[in-house]
Amino acid sequence: MKIGMRNIKTSLAVFICLLLFDFINRENSIFACIAAVICMQNTIVDSLDRGIARIIGTIIGGMVGILVLFLVNTITAYEILIFIIPLGIMLLIQICVMINMKQSVVICCVVYLSIMITKSHEGGYVWYTINRVVDTSIGILIALIVNKYIFIPEKIRSKFRHEEIKEAEESIIDDEE
Repeated sequence: MKIGMRNIKTSLAVFICLLLFDFINRENSIFACIAAVICMQNTIVDSLDRGIARIIGTIIGGMVGILVLFLVNTITAYEILIFIIPLGIMLLIQICVMINMKQSVVICCVVYLSIMITKSHEGGYVWYTINRVVDTSIGILIALIVNKYIFIPEKIRSKFRHEEIKEAEESIIDDEE
């Protein structure tokens, strides 16, 4: 079984997120870890594109979440949240389509739901949203750094290639017998 570089880089990015959050004594690293996993792509360009879409989606989802919670808190209509939350999802999807950011729809809705459904917004829902954007940005940044600077040295890479060729040859020989 071969473990690929994307697998190694993704695991390393999650490890760094967990380590950093522990070191700076920042609670819940889940959003940073999720961002690192989602943004780790085969190339740095693809990772950057995914990261930008994720940040845009996080900001839009957060802003709509803040707006909806502000309105709900203003009119103290918590009982109707069960109806308002799906309407917010419809609004978010439409916003992403209108600004040609369809790739941000999923994260936009996830952030919105995390804001709307999480009962405890310690420090208020605005700070909760800001923290989600910060956490997501940390995960994206870590994924980009790991993707850009972690690579297999050429000696090891050529050894893997040699072993893969050898395995393929052996497989062909085994199939012929």
